[in-house]
Amino acid sequence: MVSDMPLILVTEPIADNGLRLLSTFGEVLTPWSEGRSFSDDDLHEASALIVRLVPVTASLIEKAGKLKVIGRHGAGLDTIDLSAATQKRIPVVYTPLANANAVAEHTLHLILSLSRHTVAGDQAVRQARFELRDALLGFELRNKTLGIVGLGAIGLRVAEIGYHGFGMKIVAYDPYAELSNSHRFVEVVRSLRQLLESSDVVSLHAPLTPGTRHMINAESLAWMRQSALLINTSRGGVIDAIALAEALANGKLAGAALDVFEREPLPLDHPLQSVPSVLFSPHLAGSTREAREAMAELVARQVVQVLRGELPTHLANPQVLQTSPSPSLTVQDR
Repeated sequence: MVSDMPLILVTEPIADNGLRLLSTFGEVLTPWSEGRSFSDDDLHEASALIVRLVPVTASLIEKAGKLKVIGRHGAGLDTIDLSAATQKRIPVVYTPLANANAVAEHTLHLILSLSRHTVAGDQAVRQARFELRDALLGFELRNKTLGIVGLGAIGLRVAEIGYHGFGMKIVAYDPYAELSNSHRFVEVVRSLRQLLESSDVVSLHAPLTPGTRHMINAESLAWMRQSALLINTSRGGVIDAIALAEALANGKLAGAALDVFEREPLPLDHPLQSVPSVLFSPHLAGSTREAREAMAELVARQVVQVLRGELPTHLANPQVLQTSPSPSLTVQDR
């Protein structure tokens, strides 16, 4: 007997609270729980698609002829072909706020790990070489300038922690920023160059767009202080990784910490792999129990909202409101 419930395809693991919410409205298909990848047949039957890192291309959307909504379990949308989805009148929902605190905390963790040589200190103890501590002279964050590129939810949270928690001076570059009174401690500068030249630590929180791709390159790296640190927990493509490797190897930058990469995983023969002044983490800045549960709940709730004909909380392509074949998906439903 064929079920009348919509089929919801979840391509990668999400928290159980999200799966439970989805199961109240549709049949939830989780190929990963069966030890397999999703198939073209799965796509063909799906009314809803939820992805984490799987790219949603135009060709994938074409295979999913019954698709009514795409859910992105995360804040970034660079892996979703929004134009193709909009052309097919498919709403795309995402979770822009759910992991902001997790990513911000990891950002400060990376800053502290670099400034206080955490990894090298751990290795010194494991090698019984306590004499190395004199070579591992760190620096305090208090009164240092933290430059933030991108003042979305994550960038603002990093600013709050840096200012209130560590007594740092906060400067930021974001052409679209509109600060509330509670963030007046942030000095917004007019150019990326001005931020890079004035910062002791630079933290990247910009989305990946044609305008931000490789915004950190050989030219912009030359604007940074030789003693500065560079942190990236946004998208790997905002940095020209080859140029960064050269700057670090030549001592033009004190250190870098990267959670994201243009190609993941980072190839073992990549020039960055041989630079000792760089710290890596495997795209886990948003990986906390709290953030995973919040993202799963939010993406699931929005997918159900769309399937019910309701306006979702975070719609990435509002153009579908004007072209939606479903007359119930309108602003008036909010």
